[in-house]
Amino acid sequence: MSSSVCRALLCSKITHNKSLKCAENYLKTGVRKHKKFALTEDRIIMDSDNKASEKYNLVVVDDEKFICEIVKEVLSDDDRYSARYFSSPSRALNYINTHPVDLVLTDFFMGQHSGMDILEATRKRHPEAIVIMMTGHPTIENVISVLKLGAYDYIVKPFKLDTLKLTVERGLKAQRLAKENMHLKSLISLYQISEAMGSTIHLDSLLNLVLQSIVNEFNADLVSISLWDPHRDCLALEAFYGDAEQIKQNPLLSGKSEINYKVLKDAKPQVLNELEDSQESEGTSYTSLVCHPLLVQGKVIGTLNLLRNGQFDIFGLGDIHMLWILASKAATAIEHSRLYSELEQAYIGTIRAFANAVEARDNYTRGHTERVYRIASMIVRALGWSEEQMKNLYMGCILHDIGKIGVPDSILNKPGRLNDEERSIMQMHPETGVKMLEGIPMLEPALPYILYHHEQYDGSGYPLGLKGGNIPIEGRILAIADTVDAILTNRPYRRGASLEKVSRELIECSSGQFDPELVKIFLNVLGEHKDELTAIYGTLQEHENNILTPQSAAQ
Repeated sequence: MSSSVCRALLCSKITHNKSLKCAENYLKTGVRKHKKFALTEDRIIMDSDNKASEKYNLVVVDDEKFICEIVKEVLSDDDRYSARYFSSPSRALNYINTHPVDLVLTDFFMGQHSGMDILEATRKRHPEAIVIMMTGHPTIENVISVLKLGAYDYIVKPFKLDTLKLTVERGLKAQRLAKENMHLKSLISLYQISEAMGSTIHLDSLLNLVLQSIVNEFNADLVSISLWDPHRDCLALEAFYGDAEQIKQNPLLSGKSEINYKVLKDAKPQVLNELEDSQESEGTSYTSLVCHPLLVQGKVIGTLNLLRNGQFDIFGLGDIHMLWILASKAATAIEHSRLYSELEQAYIGTIRAFANAVEARDNYTRGHTERVYRIASMIVRALGWSEEQMKNLYMGCILHDIGKIGVPDSILNKPGRLNDEERSIMQMHPETGVKMLEGIPMLEPALPYILYHHEQYDGSGYPLGLKGGNIPIEGRILAIADTVDAILTNRPYRRGASLEKVSRELIECSSGQFDPELVKIFLNVLGEHKDELTAIYGTLQEHENNILTPQSAAQ
């Protein structure tokens, strides 16, 4: 393990220890006690070092009552143990299925129900619990079978009291070490999750990461995130994992219940268990809920809601401790993402203002950048571009002619052909645009669109004279979209042409001005978007309904 990771884990451990103290303080007042499964203070005791620790829940099962009495005599002196004793295996099974259990000490032969039944029920309901078998008739076959099924150890009757006590202590120590190992793995996982959250700036991606992390780390069946919406003055469901209908119909999960708003107000988690019999369950079969605040600098920005399924898969104190850490990291990341989004919107507003300033200088190019985006998006959707790439495309299309702000009006609006000097000035606008925007990290994805949209596939374009695949795909796409808009748009000296004219022009210039593969893709999707283009330009001639494809043109 690298030294940087070790340092990070040490910091995580220190932070976690502080978090435990904070969590314990508000758990005592903030955890909702609900029926017999709720986390309550009587499960927390102080050990010899005056540190908070959980009591161990022990179950002793033997159809011979005097054995139960002997075991009780041994264990009652230790205040770390909260033990229940059963001479009836049936009653013991009922208890195990409905209560938290850390260790089970059971006889092997008990008539109607054997120790194997107790072992199987315990392993099913409490995978981390320790099971120790007692038997007066040990055989190799029996020992092997119980150990294979997951028993920790066995004791042969009659046994010494010290042996019994030592075996119980050793079993609980093994359980504690296993939990500590799991805890360490969780800390490593939380550190990795925190790193991932810190590098994710877009809210949708971040919320999905938080949901997936919670599902993986806490074995939750349903998870939802509700964030405070100041405009609507309420919690709004922003993201969820699980059955959509079940989440939206459940007030707890959709962020509409009194419990959500209590958490919002008090900034303390609420834990409810045995939900199938409660009003909050809304008819679901889920049995354990955590509603946890998303807290940033003392301000609650939302709630994190988790549900588990099963008769006894309840959220324990350890879950709440770990969730407290993850929720803190998630809340900070969400707030940063929101601030980034606001900054991004401000940038985009500024960008639009720049683009509008350029377009306002030429009545015949107003709306050009938006139209170019609509056309370019037809191509990139066919290429399967991601949402992030689509955002960059929009930014690039809006800004691709920003450099024209440095071109004099006399050149920009000249009705006739440009002379060599004027053409040279006009051809500087891609590089001018890049110089205006370079150094602004948020706008870097737009630079390829700005610099390369006048490059041509055969190398005859400007400003760099790049050829073929050396032209970044952003420039090759925008070259097609820019030309299509120019053909379809009305000019002072002509009306906008038809889609058939667009098809012919692109096919004729394929491999010369344009990337032939991208031309094929655009022509293949052009028919699907005819109505959209007609609505945008309003200049298409009704009698020209045929749209050429490369194949039909060849014929």
